Amino acid sequence: MFKKGILLLSLILAISGFESARAETGLPRIERTTVSGMTVFAQKTDSSLVEVTLLLKSGSGLDQKKGTALLVNQFVSGVLYYYRVKSGWVEANVETYPDYTMIKIVTSSRRLKSALNVIKDLLVYPLYDYDFASDLQNLISTDLKATSSIAKSYYDFNREFYGKNHPYNDGLDSASIDSVIGNDVFQWHRLTYQPGNAILSISGGFKENVKYLEKLFGNMQSGTIDNRLIVKPVVLNKISQIKEVDLNGRVASISIGYPAPRIKDPEFPAFKIIAYYLEEYQHYFEELRVKEGLIYAGFAYYNYLKKPNAPSIVFLTMTEPQLLDRVETRTVEVLKKIVESGLEPAEITAVINAMKTRSSIEQADGKGLATVNALSYFLETQLVYDQNLWTKLEQVTNADIKNAAAKYFQNYIRVAYLPKE
Repeated sequence: MFKKGILLLSLILAISGFESARAETGLPRIERTTVSGMTVFAQKTDSSLVEVTLLLKSGSGLDQKKGTALLVNQFVSGVLYYYRVKSGWVEANVETYPDYTMIKIVTSSRRLKSALNVIKDLLVYPLYDYDFASDLQNLISTDLKATSSIAKSYYDFNREFYGKNHPYNDGLDSASIDSVIGNDVFQWHRLTYQPGNAILSISGGFKENVKYLEKLFGNMQSGTIDNRLIVKPVVLNKISQIKEVDLNGRVASISIGYPAPRIKDPEFPAFKIIAYYLEEYQHYFEELRVKEGLIYAGFAYYNYLKKPNAPSIVFLTMTEPQLLDRVETRTVEVLKKIVESGLEPAEITAVINAMKTRSSIEQADGKGLATVNALSYFLETQLVYDQNLWTKLEQVTNADIKNAAAKYFQNYIRVAYLPKE
C-alpha cells in the first residue's frame, strides 16, 4: 500500500508540474483528460495544420522476440499510409524506440476526425494479416542483409556498450526478423496498442473540444498498462577497440562512443551545449576536416530522447582506411581539450543563440508541440521543451562544461569496419 501511495503521489506531482510549467512558456493552454485509461492532451494553436501524436509506453526493448516491435510498427505504418492517401493527410509515420512507440499524423483540421478514428481502431481491433506480415518480414529481412558498414559499426557499438541482451542493444539482423511468427505479431499488438498504455496528444488549429474526445474514445476496454523499462546508466571502465571487415566497402566506417547524461541528470544542460557545439555548430568535424587535413565526413549522435535511461554520444565517421588511427587520435584530442579548457563564455552564448535560432525556425508554426507534450509527460521532465531548457542553458558556466566533459569523456568504445585488403 505504501508503494502504491508513493507512486500515486509521484504521478500527481508529475501532472501538476507538467501543467504549471507549460503555463509559464507563454504557449496556448493545454487541456488534459483521461479516457478509457488513456491520457489525452489538447493544445489549440493558430497553426493551419493539426498534429496528432500517439505515444505507446511499450518499446522494442520489451520484445520477447527481437524484431517483433519493428515488424508490428511497420505493419501499422502500412495501414497509416493507406489512410494517408485515402483521407488526404499530410504526413503519417510510426517510430520505434526501446522505451516507447510513437505514431505521428499531420493533417488539416477538417480531416482530423478521420485520423482520430484510425487511432481509435488501432487501439480497439486486433491487427493482423498473414500475407501482408509475411511479405513485410521478407522485405525487412532482405534490407537488413544490405546494412551499410556505418550502421553496422553503430549497432556493434551498442552491443558492446550495453551488452548483448540489453534492451537498448537494438541492432537487428535477418535471423532475428526471420524468427518472428504470426502469434508474436498478434501478441505484441495486443500488449502495446491499448488505451491504458497510451498518451494521445493533439496540437494545432482544430475545432473539436475535450468533450468530443471523451465521447469518441469512451468505453474502450483496457486495463492500466505502463511497461516502462528500468535501465541504469552505463559506466565504461576501459577503452575498447574493435575491428571488423566490410567485404564490400572502400572506406573505413567508425563509431567512437562515450556514455552521456540522461535528461534528468544535473550535467544534462552543460552536455547539451557540448553536443550541439560538436555537431550542429560545426566545431568538431569541420575543424578537424579542414584544419587537420582529414578527408572524411561524419556526425555526432546524442540519443537522450530515444534511449532516455542510458544514453550515449557517438561520433560516426567514414574515412580512408589509412586515416583510421589519426581520426581516433584527433577525436580524443578535441574532447580532451573541452575537459581541460571548457568553452569560453562568449562561445557558450553563441552556441545557445544558434540553438535558439534553429528552434524558432522549427516552431514558428507550433510544429512539434503534440510530440513534445507527449514526451514531456511520459519522461516526466519539462526539459523536453526548449522554452524551459533555455533558462537552464543560460546558467551554464565554463566550469560546468569542464565538469560534464570530465565525467563522461573518459573511456570509450571504438568500432571500425575496414575494407577487405
